Amino acid sequence: MQLGLLFADELRGFYKSKVMIFLWIGMPLIAVLFRFISVETSGQDIPFTLVSTVVVSSLAGTLAAVMLAVFIINEKNRRVYDLFLIRPLKRREIILAKFLAVYLCVAIASFIAVVTGIMVDYVTIGSMSMAALADAGTSLATSLSMIAVSCSAGVLIGVFSPTVLVGAILVIYGGNQVSVIPLVPTMLNLPQATVFTIVLAGALAGVLLAVAVALFERQQF
Repeated sequence: MQLGLLFADELRGFYKSKVMIFLWIGMPLIAVLFRFISVETSGQDIPFTLVSTVVVSSLAGTLAAVMLAVFIINEKNRRVYDLFLIRPLKRREIILAKFLAVYLCVAIASFIAVVTGIMVDYVTIGSMSMAALADAGTSLATSLSMIAVSCSAGVLIGVFSPTVLVGAILVIYGGNQVSVIPLVPTMLNLPQATVFTIVLAGALAGVLLAVAVALFERQQF
């Protein structure tokens, strides 16, 4: 029950932020711009569905991780958690509520971007085959898996980083590298690579969150 209340409170704060507004509105627009730039430079009409999933997995994951890290660091520095921990709240519920709220907001943004991609492809190409729609769904699932890893890495970095600058640098240069790990099965062209990617991403995100919770519970507030 406490986790649900914390999640609802965090969700109200995150979905009203300027970063989320940018993700929900700006990300599809950036994908459209990126697609037409790619067409101009390469001369190939790259499906927007593919472009949108690439933008989702890279841009959205990075922004979500940075936002999580910055929020946690700022709240630690302002000693916000002193007030939280006076109440009968479990520390892991604070961390999980932040992770789930940001992940849900980014998942909505990802869905909007991919649906926009499908609509643009339908208008420009004239039709969408079932294979293309299946590929879009697979790409979206892969993107959401990588975003889960990015978000969990952002939480972990936010817990142990002393300053916002250090946290942002670690997310950009470290968190992005970690989020690519689930793509190893795809890079190796393994059978059922998508399934392995999703499972690996889920396991990695779980480990990162568990480490973040363990560190957060050991910190003095």
